[in-house]
Amino acid sequence: MTERVGSRVTPGRVFLSLLVLAIGCMWFYAFFLARSGNPDRLDEMLWAEAAEVRCLEMLDDVTGIRRASQVLDPGQRAADLDEATVLMAAMVADLRLIKPGTHEDGVLIGAWLGDWDTYLADRRAHAERLRTEGDVRPLMSALPSGTGSVQERMNGFARVNDMESCLDPGDL
Repeated sequence: MTERVGSRVTPGRVFLSLLVLAIGCMWFYAFFLARSGNPDRLDEMLWAEAAEVRCLEMLDDVTGIRRASQVLDPGQRAADLDEATVLMAAMVADLRLIKPGTHEDGVLIGAWLGDWDTYLADRRAHAERLRTEGDVRPLMSALPSGTGSVQERMNGFARVNDMESCLDPGDL
């Protein structure tokens, strides 16, 4: 009996068949099963809407405090910074009390509020440096990857979720 040419199962053909199958499965997942859009976008926007209202209240309160660029004395700048940081910390505490719509939203919101905690700690450290070292530039925490700052990531999440009032106030 003669064997037909090209009908043998070879390791190369098995590998190529598995590769084509894996690529097909990946594209099926990407088009039909995977979550679409920005991974930082909340599923339930009610939380973002409530957060926007609270952040706007904080911004109104901070407006009465002088910005760092308006104060020459480092000690006074530190006092103003402390006052604004207290208002922001109260806002973050209030935002923690708002119930997220889904578990996934809760994870994203928790990470964002964690970034706010880091940002507030950076502000407190800067105020202390202003008191002890004089006129110094603020130091903001970098991301572990080294590709940006916690402040940038925090602001990115706020922008993606239409919470413009929840950006850092830019008062440093």
